[in-house]
Order: sequence, then C-alpha cells, then structure tokens
Amino acid sequence: YEVCRADGRRNIAHPNVEREDLQLDETLPKLASILGKGFILPAPILPPDRYTSMVLPTPMSTAQNRLPVKVLVHDAGGEKVAEHSFGNLARRDSVALDVMQLLGNRALDGGYGHMELVYDFDAGGEADGWMHALFRYIDRANGHQAETSFGAHMFNTLITYKGEPQSYKGPPPGLTTRLFLRVGAAPYETMCHLIYPASLPWHAASDTALILMSDAGEEIARRHVAIPCGGSHLWRVGETFTDTERARAGAHAHVVVRDTTCRLFGYHGLLLNDSAF
Repeated sequence: YEVCRADGRRNIAHPNVEREDLQLDETLPKLASILGKGFILPAPILPPDRYTSMVLPTPMSTAQNRLPVKVLVHDAGGEKVAEHSFGNLARRDSVALDVMQLLGNRALDGGYGHMELVYDFDAGGEADGWMHALFRYIDRANGHQAETSFGAHMFNTLITYKGEPQSYKGPPPGLTTRLFLRVGAAPYETMCHLIYPASLPWHAASDTALILMSDAGEEIARRHVAIPCGGSHLWRVGETFTDTERARAGAHAHVVVRDTTCRLFGYHGLLLNDSAF
C-alpha cells in the first residue's frame, strides 16, 4: 500500500496477513539445542551514517497471544555485535526498536549489516513458527522512508522440521539460491541487500554469482561475491556492472542471483538520485 504524507511524499509499505489456521507448536521450544537459531527473520541494516533501520515484531497468527522474541545484530562480515531481547511480548504490545539506539556509538565493520529476529525461549515458550515483523527504513538526508514485512524460515541446515528449511523451488531442504532481481530503467538505480543467515553453522562463505541478463534473456556479464556465513552484501547494479554492460543488457534487464552452496535472503530497492528510495 501507499502512505500519502502531508509533505507530499508517498511511502511504499508491504503489510502481511493475519492467519486463523495455525496452532501453537509446543515442541518447538524443546528443540532449541538441536535446531540452533531455528527460525530466523533476517532484514538489512542500511548504512547507519545515513539511514535509520527499525524493527517492529508483529504476531500474525491469531493463536499467538504472546511472542518471546529477540533481535541479533551482525556486521557485514557476520560478527554479532549486539543483542536485544524484547521479552515475552503480549499480542496487544506494539514495541518498535531503532537499531541505531541499540548500537550506540559502535560502528559496523563494512559500513552496514543485518538484523535477525529469533525466538527467545528464555523469555517464554509460546511459538507458532509464523514469526513476522515490520521493518522501516528512513533516509535521514531527505526524510524519505519505506517499510516491508517478511516472515521467518530456518536457513542452511540439513535438519528439516515441518518442511523447513523451505525452498522457493521444489521440496526442502532449500540449500540453494535462485533470485530474480528487477533492474530499474534510468534514472533509477537498483540496490540489493543479500543476507546469508544460518540456523546452524554452514559453509564459511557463499559462492554467489550475480548474472546480468538482457531483456532478451541473454547473459551479458557476471560477477562473483563471497558472503561470510552470518554476514551480508549490500550492492548496486550501477557499481557492479559497467556502463557498457548495462547498455548491452537493455532497458528491461534483470539480474539472476545464483548460489548452489547456500540459501540467501534478498531485499531489493530502487533509488532516485538522493531524493527517494
């Protein structure tokens, strides 16, 4: 949906749905020692020197009356630098966290990072496996902001639990990545934040190909990146591929993000100079 603000700006947001068909999973809290982090909901932390990154846990299942949850903060290299427990939130609670306040004066190695929302079974034992949250990003240079919402999965583990870890193509376990990234036509620049979450230790680094495809479906160029396990990679199409390569790809190009070694989680955005994203 769009939020039309008094200053004339339009903010894009992505809400989710409420579900009545889910029940609480009494077994899940007992499996923490086996499943590691278990369900993970990853989201970017955009460069804190310019952007405010916020998280708001939002129970989606009507069976979830309390939500024991905490957030883990990682730098780009996968190092955990901060942790915050929301406690055992009641369904009526609305508690948002500004990650910058959690970091204080501490800088993130690499200039950005990501957060992971996970169940906090030390705070409570109620869980339905349908953990969701809203994320808000504010560009403090121009006041523009955008929101998005996603749900948790188990990532990069051979252990399967009720169909997790899922794959967007085929049955579990989902241990590979095939994402399709829209490339905005001029004057828009395309950004992407790839996150490598892992419920249990997995490969030390990803083997990720960024493949620029033409509007006719032909491969124009590819780049390789290695994302540390538990880390992330924030990149722009205009900085990754040359002007010549982008011109050959055409006005309706796209990028395929392909990795046969791990499952990545990606966020996509468009930027318009310094005025909006």
